[in-house]
Amino acid sequence: MGDTQNDLTLEEIGKIAGVSRSTVSRVLNNHAHVRPDVRARVEEVIEETGYLPNQAARALVSNRTGLIGLVMATDVDELFGDPYYSALVHGIQEGSSASGSVFSIFPVYGQHGETVVLSTLVARGFVDGVIITAGPGSERLIGALRQRGKRMVVVGHPVDDRDLVRVDVENRAGSRSAVSHLIGLGRARVGFVGPTAKYVFGVERIAGYRDAMAEAGRPIDDDLIRLDEPTTEGGYRAATAVLSSRPDALHVATDPMAVGAFRAFREHGVAVPDDIAVVGFDGLPRAPSTEPSLTTIVQPVSDVGRTAVELLQGEHPEPQVVVLPTHLHIGDSCGARRTSGRSV
Repeated sequence: MGDTQNDLTLEEIGKIAGVSRSTVSRVLNNHAHVRPDVRARVEEVIEETGYLPNQAARALVSNRTGLIGLVMATDVDELFGDPYYSALVHGIQEGSSASGSVFSIFPVYGQHGETVVLSTLVARGFVDGVIITAGPGSERLIGALRQRGKRMVVVGHPVDDRDLVRVDVENRAGSRSAVSHLIGLGRARVGFVGPTAKYVFGVERIAGYRDAMAEAGRPIDDDLIRLDEPTTEGGYRAATAVLSSRPDALHVATDPMAVGAFRAFREHGVAVPDDIAVVGFDGLPRAPSTEPSLTTIVQPVSDVGRTAVELLQGEHPEPQVVVLPTHLHIGDSCGARRTSGRSV
């Protein structure tokens, strides 16, 4: 009976196992009122005949479905338009394939507001566990999953990070190295454009900016700091506002914001890197390009996705934080590749 026969009916499975169709149905639905010896016999027939896909057949015996729920604390447009999520999904796909699992995406927001992501599939055990992205709106979801005792790995840094398994990147250290790089190039008025405080990663990145300024003995000028949404339009608004304070360097804490900042510079006749040196943060594949090319802090988002899958599938994942390193990628926007002027 080793060949897969997915066209078998419940009646035929029951006939092979010597039970009724309703008994097979109760076994498939994990009904409590089935004798252990009968359950074992039906599960054995299901396994041998391949009545269900291998993942589901194994789930009857192991109580594991092989399905991961990826809960994205974002709307559908951002999910499919932001290169960050594209890279994260790519890493999760690779990690799932390597472990013989599959995953399904549950966006939090749709065209008509918040969606019901804690659906039957998530809440009733049809998934082995959940990977959830941290961000505004994720607190309620994380709290609900925590309350249900659902196996969960969080990508990023939520406000409430108690007793979680998390994967993150060096946000603070990455921004510190970006600003130190700009200071090392001899720039005198180094500013910061980044996300508002509702984004914890933005809080960490502005902390890195302050760390680097303090290490260099530079005072913090609040006029050189502007916060907005971590989008192209947010970067455009923030950069436009900060230009009145005449910075000669700017750490823009997300690459989409940097794209918006470049538009603001062009409109105001500010040349990069002659008038202002720029270092971003992300370095993602498929991200929009800038002219000149962007110097940026590269975060290994695909590695984050793969690591999240590995942690989720561990036997008994204990609360922990895995932080992956970032690195500085030199482009043309900071002036470091030049051989004259203020570059090094």
